[in-house]
Amino acid sequence: MPQNPENIVVFDSYYEPLAAHLARTKLEAAGIPCFLTNENLVSLNRMYSPAAGGVRLHIYARDAARTAEVLREPAIMQAVRGGQAEPTVTPDALTCPRCGSADVTTDAAAEPGAAHWFVALLSRLRRYPLQGRAHHCFHCGLNF
Repeated sequence: MPQNPENIVVFDSYYEPLAAHLARTKLEAAGIPCFLTNENLVSLNRMYSPAAGGVRLHIYARDAARTAEVLREPAIMQAVRGGQAEPTVTPDALTCPRCGSADVTTDAAAEPGAAHWFVALLSRLRRYPLQGRAHHCFHCGLNF
C-alpha cells in the first residue's frame, strides 16, 4: 500500500535528548517541519530511554529524502602528518640527539595573554614533568 505523503512518520530515535534537539534544530533551519516526542520522559531519567524507544523525531513522509540529506553526517577527515608532501628538512632544523630524525616537534607553552588562562595553565602543567625539555621525537619517543 503506497504511503500518503501527508502522513507523519518517525524518522529516527535518539538515546540522548540533546542529539534529538540538535537534529530538530538542523531540520527547522532547513525549513523542514518536525517535532519530538518522549523528550520529557527521557529527560526525567535516562534509564527510560530504551524502554520508551528514545526521543523520537517525527516528520512528514514527503520530507524524508530532504531530512536524510540535511541530517547526513559529513565525511570525517583525517590529518596526516606532513600532508601530501614529505616535510622538508632545513639546515637549521632540529634533529633528535638519539636517532638523528628530523621528525621532532617543539612544545611551546601557551602565552598567558594569547589564550584563556585555564588553557595557559594546563599547557604549563603539561610541561612541568619534562623539567624544561620542550622537544619530542616522534621516531624514537625521546623527550629532550
